[in-house]
Amino acid sequence: MTSLSLHLLINPNAGNGSGKKAEQLVTAALSKKNIPFHVYHTEYPRHATQLTEDLLRHTLVEWNDKHTGDFPLLVVLGGDGTLHEVINALATHTDIPVGYIPCGSGNDFARAIGLSRKPLEALDHLLSLSTPDEFNTLIYHNHLTDESGYLTNNLGIGIDANIVATANKSQAKKWLNKLKLGSLAYLVAAAKVLIKQKGFDLVIKTSKESEHYRNAYLCTVTNHPYFGGGVALAPNADARKEDMTLVVVERIPLLKLLRLVGQLLRKKHLNSPYVHLYLDQQIQLTCQSQQFGQTDGEELGLTTYDMSFSTQKRLFWL
Repeated sequence: MTSLSLHLLINPNAGNGSGKKAEQLVTAALSKKNIPFHVYHTEYPRHATQLTEDLLRHTLVEWNDKHTGDFPLLVVLGGDGTLHEVINALATHTDIPVGYIPCGSGNDFARAIGLSRKPLEALDHLLSLSTPDEFNTLIYHNHLTDESGYLTNNLGIGIDANIVATANKSQAKKWLNKLKLGSLAYLVAAAKVLIKQKGFDLVIKTSKESEHYRNAYLCTVTNHPYFGGGVALAPNADARKEDMTLVVVERIPLLKLLRLVGQLLRKKHLNSPYVHLYLDQQIQLTCQSQQFGQTDGEELGLTTYDMSFSTQKRLFWL
């Protein structure tokens, strides 16, 4: 079995303090097992990116099963946002594996790959492995800024991003996190913005077809089923498959919209004529009006969009 030296990148504020509690449990367990580890705490936004870049320069190496000595494994203790920062810092270094112990409020990536959201169970699973596994992640290229980014979850435009922005600003999220009910914060936010979100003009292109929507309500490119703390927007999406999933939902009258929300919560929404699903390895979308956007639950703010998407295989110690 491969021996490991763990480099724990910890967001103590993840999940409104769940990160700090997870750190206590994990470090105590590692000490008891005599497994070497080093701790790095994030202290402000984008700090996880800086810490990862420092480790990339001095410590982290590509996976090689012939590695001698303890293999330096980066392990993220945080939520989807912390993992997002780490993956973007590693960028094209796809053969450097990343371990993950989820302790955020949403934990959608953990849900998608079947990883326990209990810290000690996630740790035991990590320590039971002798080799990393390969998952597909997403790459987006913003043609307006000529910048690229990397995603473990999804990029959304419209109502889902509006919900994220509203939830992140709400006081409800803080106390719901304390009650271990952080996912409900997104439902509370949805109730606030469901009607306020207007339809928008959207052009989508895949390798097989193109479509112009004049009253889009939601547009999400995703790598797995979940967004917003466990809502299965794309129930059949799979991070092991190379095809991305694009979901477009049209703006419809309130009563039909409420019915569609009920279908979404029961995973029956794909039967709706107002929900459109595309599977492809190449996707492009254009929106010339300013709309809320989100990447892995991180806000993009109000902006316009001209983006193309592709997939990238990456090693995870999961």
